[in-house]
Amino acid sequence: MAYQVLARKYRPQTFQDVIGQEAVTRTLKNSIDRGRVANAYIFSGPRGVGKTSVARLISKMLNCTKPEKNGPCNKCTSCVEITGGNSIDVLEIDGASNRGIDEIRTLRENVKFAPASGTFKIYIIDEVHMLTTEAFNALLKTLEEPPSHVKFIFATTEAHKVLPTIMSRCQKFDFKRIPPGMIFNRLMDIAKNEKISIDEKAALLMARSADGSLRDALVVLDQMVSFSSGKISYDDVMELLGMVHKEKIFDLADAVIMNETGRVVSCLDELINSGKDPVFIADSLLGFYRDLMVLKTAGAPTSDMAFTGDELEELKKFSEKMSIEEIIYVLQNLARCLDLMKGTMFTRAPLEVTLIKLAGRRNVMALPEIIRRLEALEKGEAPRRFSKNIPSVMEKKNDPAGNNIDTSNDEQRDMPVAFKDLDAAVPGESVIRNGDAPDEKAAWQAIMGYIRNKKMSVFTFLDHASPVEVNSKKVIIGFGKDHVFNKEVLETGDNKELIAEAAASVLGKSPRLEFRVLEFMGESREDAGIAQKRKDEARKASNPIIEKAMDVFGGRIVQDQTEGI
Repeated sequence: MAYQVLARKYRPQTFQDVIGQEAVTRTLKNSIDRGRVANAYIFSGPRGVGKTSVARLISKMLNCTKPEKNGPCNKCTSCVEITGGNSIDVLEIDGASNRGIDEIRTLRENVKFAPASGTFKIYIIDEVHMLTTEAFNALLKTLEEPPSHVKFIFATTEAHKVLPTIMSRCQKFDFKRIPPGMIFNRLMDIAKNEKISIDEKAALLMARSADGSLRDALVVLDQMVSFSSGKISYDDVMELLGMVHKEKIFDLADAVIMNETGRVVSCLDELINSGKDPVFIADSLLGFYRDLMVLKTAGAPTSDMAFTGDELEELKKFSEKMSIEEIIYVLQNLARCLDLMKGTMFTRAPLEVTLIKLAGRRNVMALPEIIRRLEALEKGEAPRRFSKNIPSVMEKKNDPAGNNIDTSNDEQRDMPVAFKDLDAAVPGESVIRNGDAPDEKAAWQAIMGYIRNKKMSVFTFLDHASPVEVNSKKVIIGFGKDHVFNKEVLETGDNKELIAEAAASVLGKSPRLEFRVLEFMGESREDAGIAQKRKDEARKASNPIIEKAMDVFGGRIVQDQTEGI
């Protein structure tokens, strides 16, 4: 007899054999037992989770001559034919290769004929979303009012591509990804039945790499039987799948956590030289820090995570070294790095830049520290940049020789100017006296004091700004390139209105409010004026079409190539 792959050999033959889809199988089994079978079903979900297997089970249950309590008998002629794919009453159609209106017209003609031997004629259309719009429309009437002996079962991995008119005529069931723990147990049972020697860590790795698909896990198990000479080991699976060893990822992640840029570069170089794709390394790191985030917040793994006891303990130790804000910051940068890597052939450079940036990160404050600073501001105390009560790797930095330097005395130097003399200004009181021009520094401090008393969140975002010009006609607020997000938050909605209200209260008039991104923080009014003048001159000399585009998209001219147009 010809060899049969494990994915086909161990295809579910009863509803009890289907794992990870209890809600679906329970509903369908009860509907069959009670004679409440719908005209059409649509099964949606990821690949390899049992959609077509359940469709076959329904077909066998409806046509089985001796159905049992837990499913079909799998012994009668009808069950044997459906299992082997030879039944003329159960037609499996590939939607990708039979997607046109002509194929659907043929189907509409054939549904009129009664089944050859069974009770029902059943059409299973896989990847139904591949049908054309015309084909879907041709199927509508037949789908809504088919002959009493016909049932339709559709399967798709992309349900959003199926027309709403089709969806409304079907009972929809969503199949979910199978948890790694269930896949692991299934792999171990099959390995025992097949007398395959496999290490538990290897089976767990295969379960995790399957991404919720039992079929994918069984395909890998088939490969591993041919690949390994004896017992399937963890290293064998790593080598066949081209995966990165957990120890290497742990080492690289630890270098990032401990701010050791040199070790980051050497660890990454070692991984790439061993043949690992930078995109795969970035993806592995993303998964690692995602695990840290879950453990940090939930305290325990979620259903889609599976670890050995040693791995879980090591991950918990890693999670204790970072605040949740730092972990999220790392995840955001890695996600952005993966997007950048899609647009270049030299994928190594974006990953190196991102990891070096993350290893040199500073000023990512934990939420307790932010709350402590805000409470200090409310009490009128001068806030400290970092709290000694909250341990963090950010409290250390390296000198040019690579040695750690204590930064506990850097707090006063790093303190924003707005904090130092904030209490010297009277919040909300006009600083204009007898028509004299107000002192810009005092005016800015008074504006900040007004905002602090009104809304602390706006004050915190404005803390990173620098006043470029403050007078009764206009207030220009500048932001460094690293705080563009603060600018975007403040120039929208109620936040901008509050700043304008503060400026009007302090200056006695309603000045025009403007936000700018500065080339460097501390840029003077003269520098800003010169830069603005250059921009205005460039825009006057530019093509009107280009000027309009700059207004719409907020762009700037890099190189003018419009001459001769």
